[in-house]
This record gives sequence, structure tokens and C-alpha cells, in this order.
Amino acid sequence: MKKALEDFLDRNLPLPGVAACSARLADRSFVSRCYGDWFTAAQIEQALNRLALAADSLGYHGIQPTRICWVFERTRIHLALRRDAACLAFFVENRPGAPNPKLQALLEEFVAMSA
Repeated sequence: MKKALEDFLDRNLPLPGVAACSARLADRSFVSRCYGDWFTAAQIEQALNRLALAADSLGYHGIQPTRICWVFERTRIHLALRRDAACLAFFVENRPGAPNPKLQALLEEFVAMSA
């Protein structure tokens, strides 16, 4: 899946407002892209690990998320979770009221990708 994911990201990114993205595959390896100096690959991979852990912990309360969005002062993080434990996060500029349909479509396509 790693090669298919790399091709998928390279084919569809960068997008306006996307500062970085990172995917953690089922084998715990990463595919990351940074599109500016806001984030380093190490930062987004560490953040993705923590956010995926937070999403996993919701399962202990009977909540099974497939998508989560965290909103910070300057950044929004969109996280998509797959059943095989792979996940993809987009780190985007926080522009309230400016949804990006292409970004939403990419998250949905990631979830639907074959392993």
C-alpha cells in the first residue's frame, strides 16, 4: 500500500491551504509530505501518532470514529481512519467557512483504498 499511497499523494497534492500531510500505515511506517516551513516531517509524524492514539482511545467509550477534525488557532487537522489501523492526516490553514471539497474527497478516497 505504501507505493500506492505515495503515488496517490503525489498525484493529488499540494492543494491550496494544505501545509502538510502524513499517513501512518498498518505496519506503522509513514508517508509524509510538507509544503512549506510550518511543519517538519518529524513533527507531523509525532502529531499523527498522538492523534491516532486519541482516536483509538474513543473506542473504549463505544465511539468508533472514521473522521475527526481538530481546530487550533492557525491550523486544522483532518484525520481519516481505516479499519486496518492506517490513518491519514492533513494539516491545513485554519480558514473558517472555507471547506475544501477536494480535501474531503481525498480523505474519502484514502479510506476506500485497497490494502
